[in-house]
Amino acid sequence: MTHANRGMDFEALIERSNSAYETEGLAIVNKRPTPVRVVKNVKGKLSGFYEKPSTVDFDGTLSGGRSVVFEAKQVKKAPRFDLDNISDHQVEYLAKCHLLGGIAFVLIELVQVNTIYLLPYPTFKTFWDRREDGVRGCKSISLEALDVHAEVVKSGLVPVDWLPVVNKIWCI
Repeated sequence: MTHANRGMDFEALIERSNSAYETEGLAIVNKRPTPVRVVKNVKGKLSGFYEKPSTVDFDGTLSGGRSVVFEAKQVKKAPRFDLDNISDHQVEYLAKCHLLGGIAFVLIELVQVNTIYLLPYPTFKTFWDRREDGVRGCKSISLEALDVHAEVVKSGLVPVDWLPVVNKIWCI
């Protein structure tokens, strides 16, 4: 099975960051695997298919017991985040976790401007809800909107140091 994941380098940096957080006792956050069924075809070669849609890219627990879930998206070309880059089932999962008191957000790397943004789920949801609203409809979140409504994630002791931003927004 061949699968080109456009954001794997971004996700690998997040995984390195999460590993360091775990080592320091700050959080246990793991990459969620996409459910794949592997089958053998007639010629004995392996192939596979996605059994069902995945939820989000990462989930876990922060020190103190609060749950955290987030989707990570890398945008290489345009300095904006197209809402088509996230699926309905992912937004629904973020919503469910948020409603249960978990910390839910979207991490967006805009490669062109060399910036990573953390967009909390409630803020993301306002953009999501307007995507099909005729007059106010938006198909993407502009760089200017991210500068206003999201927090910049810096590289610090880890490559993608998202935890200080979470601590700031959620007052942990």
